[in-house]
Amino acid sequence: MSMATRSLAEIIVGEWWNRRQQHVDQAEVDRSMVENGLLTPAYIFLVFISCAIATLGLLLDSAAVVIGAMLIAPLMGPINLLGYSIAKTNLAYGKQAALALGFGVVAALVTSYTIVNFSPFIPPTAQILARTNPNFFDLLVAVFSGMVAGFAIIRQQGGTFAGVAIATALMPPLATSGYGWANASWDIFSGAFLLFLTNMLAIAFSVTGVSLWYGLGKWPSGKALAWRGGVALFVLALLSIPLVKTLNSSVSQAILSKQVQDTVNSALPASDTIQQLKVLSPPGKQGAEVNLVVLTRSFDAGLEQKLNTLLDARFGKDSRLTLDQIVANTNALDLDRRISAQLGKLAQSQQQQMDSRKAPLAIRNTIIAGIPARIGQLFIDENTREISAYIAPAGGLSLADLQNAEITLSARLSGWQLQIIPPPMPLPVQNFAENSAELNAESSRTLVSSAWALKRWGIARVVLTGHASLNEDGRGTRALAQARVATIATALQRHDIDSQKQTAYPMAGQAVIEREQGKAALRSVYLTLGPTGP
Repeated sequence: MSMATRSLAEIIVGEWWNRRQQHVDQAEVDRSMVENGLLTPAYIFLVFISCAIATLGLLLDSAAVVIGAMLIAPLMGPINLLGYSIAKTNLAYGKQAALALGFGVVAALVTSYTIVNFSPFIPPTAQILARTNPNFFDLLVAVFSGMVAGFAIIRQQGGTFAGVAIATALMPPLATSGYGWANASWDIFSGAFLLFLTNMLAIAFSVTGVSLWYGLGKWPSGKALAWRGGVALFVLALLSIPLVKTLNSSVSQAILSKQVQDTVNSALPASDTIQQLKVLSPPGKQGAEVNLVVLTRSFDAGLEQKLNTLLDARFGKDSRLTLDQIVANTNALDLDRRISAQLGKLAQSQQQQMDSRKAPLAIRNTIIAGIPARIGQLFIDENTREISAYIAPAGGLSLADLQNAEITLSARLSGWQLQIIPPPMPLPVQNFAENSAELNAESSRTLVSSAWALKRWGIARVVLTGHASLNEDGRGTRALAQARVATIATALQRHDIDSQKQTAYPMAGQAVIEREQGKAALRSVYLTLGPTGP
């Protein structure tokens, strides 16, 4: 390149380099940076309010509320001032920014901790979990957002701040850390705080770079430039190590989950669907930990062994499966179908023997008078001296009344074996006293009646779903609901009825149910029908 060409290139580059600063009001930028980065009453107010809103949004699992908290959170101000102070090498600015930022972090953690502690226990929501596993992409988002933040202040592009606030999400990670602190969940605390730390440092360094670019600081030269740049790169590299590791882990986890899902689907009948699938890859092991819930039309006792064999063959002997099968066709209509089928078989096989019109009139009248309900069909077999009374569906029927009628009539009809078959109806809910997993006298009676009805229907297995009031036993509320299920299961086992145990705490819309029906509404265990034997 000739001297003339080189000179022309230097003129063009120099002109472009100088023009970047033409429309920058350095005094205004300095004033704006300092004004937004100081610890002021307005800043303190916004920290508490924005954190309160963010915490409630996380607990409610509401993205809209969380975004609202992002927009009013003032933490971007001191972070920008911190980056600006590095560019200006102004120690006073740095101290002011550190003071405001330190106060904001502590105040946010305490606010979130307090709200979570005074709230009913709510398991980690999707909004909470989304902020506990940062990866390298989060670092890149923070770097680019910091560049935009610096550009917006320097070039007075205030309209872009809303987008920057949403992209960086500084307050929600702090609120999530407070949730982890309140629940002693250090995985949640550390993951969310790492996300905040990543965003904070990446934004600060990006603002430093943008400030230097626009001539608002002094470019260090020689060893100073190498030293400062090296420190910034070293800090970002330290942050990148766990974030890159998390990203790789997330990708591997997604691939493993897809492979496990394909393996499970290959073994399930076409009518069965996967209701929930959680796959973990334990460190130091080759296999997979699989928690699987399957929605099925009929219980398959051999499914767990079949899936275990497939998973061991595909992923190694360290694989471990936890399987729950939820039977989908266990409602009153299904029960009606089962009883109708039993009734049809009975009528067909005993049609010639059982003719209630030829039965002794006295026995017939005794049965009709002794049962407090309308009899749908009555079969009296004089050869085997067996009587089966199928009760017609009607409102207000009580299983306890029907069971008592059977006991009373059996005593009166000496030499006859009587069975009263109740109509299809929901089984009574088993209610418990506050903070108790013990059956009271009333619950014991209704449970005995339920076991009697199940025997008469030919049902050998039920599904038990345990509930508890919100925060009924503090952090042990879920365990209380599980204990209630175990109490019912043990009692039913004495009647040779098996149980599939599950817990629904907290259930969807539970707060609304308790407001409308009272807190005692869900201190209970619900019994629904499970699959019958072969």
